[in-house]
Amino acid sequence: MLSKTEKQFLEGNYAPSANHRRFLRHNINKKLKEFYELELPLLQNTNVSEFTNGVSEFTNRSRSDGILESLERGTNPRPNAYEAFALPG
Repeated sequence: MLSKTEKQFLEGNYAPSANHRRFLRHNINKKLKEFYELELPLLQNTNVSEFTNGVSEFTNRSRSDGILESLERGTNPRPNAYEAFALPG
């Protein structure tokens, strides 16, 4: 959303000239106005505002005895490509 220069300006790591400071403030205000008027209402009316990752949500499952069961690869890994496609014999 914000450019690198705009972020540095807001963090106080960039000291622009008076004209450039005015320009940066104008751009930041314009972007904020657009966000609040157009994008925020869209996000509020949908379910995409959750910050969870459905993939990593199930990486570890708890068994009934309280031990975590990992979904990682077991002790017997898949064969390498050259082993998997090798001719028998």
